Formats: sequence, C-alpha cells, structure tokens
Amino acid sequence: MTDEKTFKNPTLVGIKCPNCGSENYRIEGTGSAGASVGKQLLFGAVGNIVSSSRSKDDFELKPVKYRCLDCKNKYETIPNEASDDEILKKPCTITFERLSSFIGGAVRQQVFLNGIKMGTIKNGSKITFETNTRTNVIFVTDHHGVAFKEHYTFMAEDGGEEYIKFKKKFIK
Repeated sequence: MTDEKTFKNPTLVGIKCPNCGSENYRIEGTGSAGASVGKQLLFGAVGNIVSSSRSKDDFELKPVKYRCLDCKNKYETIPNEASDDEILKKPCTITFERLSSFIGGAVRQQVFLNGIKMGTIKNGSKITFETNTRTNVIFVTDHHGVAFKEHYTFMAEDGGEEYIKFKKKFIK
C-alpha cells in the first residue's frame, strides 16, 4: 500500500481484478449502498441533507470499490502511482460543473479524480482542480460514497483544460 503523504500522481491505469486479471470494471464508490439505503429509511430526506452537509472538502485517499464486468468479482484497492510516461510536463486544469436539478438538489455530491476525493459540490456549482497525469478517471458519488453508474475517462494534455458537465450522468 502507498502512504498518503508520498502519493503524488494517482492513477487508475493498471487496476486489475485480483480474481481474473481483467481491467474491465465498474466503479462502485467508496461507501456502502446498504448504508445509504439504511440511513435514508431510518432518517428520511432530512437525514440525507444533514449527512450531506457534514461531508468534508479535503482531499481524501480511500480505497475505491470495483466490480469486475467480466467475472463479477467485487474488490477494492487504492489508486496506483502513475508511471513516468503518464506524468504531464505541465498540469491540466479541470473544471467540473454540476448542473442544477430539482431532484436531489439539496444533496451534495463528491467528485473523485483518479480515486482521490477532490471535493464536495452543491447543486448548480463548479469546482476547479488540476491533474498531473495523462490518463484520468472522474467519478461522482452521493454523500454516502456510492458511485453513480458511469465514470468519465479522458486524456489530459500538457497545460490543457478540460470542462466537464454532470447531471446524474456525464454530459459530453
């Protein structure tokens, strides 16, 4: 395992299923779907809003949960450290916009870049961050850490910019 303090250039490149070796996976998130449903049933919408408001905005490294699309195995791991050929000479700036939505609008969502939590975003807001790696994966979770169904993969360019829109799915 990599120490968080020395983790400089995270990547999901090379993440493989420990059961079959496939790199074909779906990101499940960093939390538990059961906990999400349980809290919603126990506390209702008010509990979701309170839980959402307590989300931290600090960068966080947590193990990410995956499901292999080939053998259906569930596993979790932290991101890999990017190889030298994956490192950009100049960082790429990413602007992530969460488009306004009435449904789920009060709940904050968490934005992850290459398995690292970049921040929490409110309805109709934007956040900006940088990447130093060429191949990038962005995924979004609810405030319980359960990932939305799809993730967004892109190749960053030296000193480039990437603008991403999201409304329960990525809008290209």
